[in-house]
Amino acid sequence: MLIPFSKYHGTGNDFIMIDNRELGLEPSQSLIAQLCNRRFGIGADGLILLQMEQRTVRMVYFNSDGAPSSMCGNGGRCFVTFCQTLEVLSDEGEFLAVDGIHPFRMEADFVSLKMGDVTTIEAIGDAVYLNTGSPHYVTMVDEVLDIDIINDARKIRYNDRFSEKGTNVNFVEMMDGITHIRTYERGVEDETLSCGTGATAAAIAMHHLGNVLETNVPIKVLGGKVSVSFKPKGDGSYTDIWLTGPTAHVFDGQIELPA
Repeated sequence: MLIPFSKYHGTGNDFIMIDNRELGLEPSQSLIAQLCNRRFGIGADGLILLQMEQRTVRMVYFNSDGAPSSMCGNGGRCFVTFCQTLEVLSDEGEFLAVDGIHPFRMEADFVSLKMGDVTTIEAIGDAVYLNTGSPHYVTMVDEVLDIDIINDARKIRYNDRFSEKGTNVNFVEMMDGITHIRTYERGVEDETLSCGTGATAAAIAMHHLGNVLETNVPIKVLGGKVSVSFKPKGDGSYTDIWLTGPTAHVFDGQIELPA
């Protein structure tokens, strides 16, 4: 069975996109992992299916390990661009994801995606833990570019608190007024060049901790730059959260799937 696909990335966070409206694919976890494998497959941080739920456009996202995932911010932004190319979505609208409806705005190659509200921020020592559509542990470090992120992150991701369901782990450093972040993603089980929900978590965490005062926060990830805007509600929660950054179409192709 020959399946067409597209590759997109948002600041280096890359995804396989498949228009599943007529194909009706129900890929297994092992098949998704194979497609996302960078040596034996197409290679990506995740797989995204475009589907319709009645008349609503729906994004179905899987991590590169093949497991269904929580919300993916960069994946959502790339999904908008993919759908706009197919004339399924226009430059402004909304789509359905695993955590609900996400409004968006598109301008040139930049997509702004509205994220869910953050209602709770938990202090864990000097770090904070919050959910921005996916769970994120955010901690400040010195020399963020030099840390042993895989080893350091796995000590947190697989500790007694998080080992069962996992958490994404973000290391943050303020340099020249810019929030620099590196993220280890559960499901990928590795560092990614960018993480949208991680950038969102870092921006809100830095504001919550008093390290930034503005409510439109530039974020430097390994794959480029994004920004996060929000409205603090004054009770420790945040609303009207928007993740903005570029998206890029990498290539289109076809791949043979088992019948």
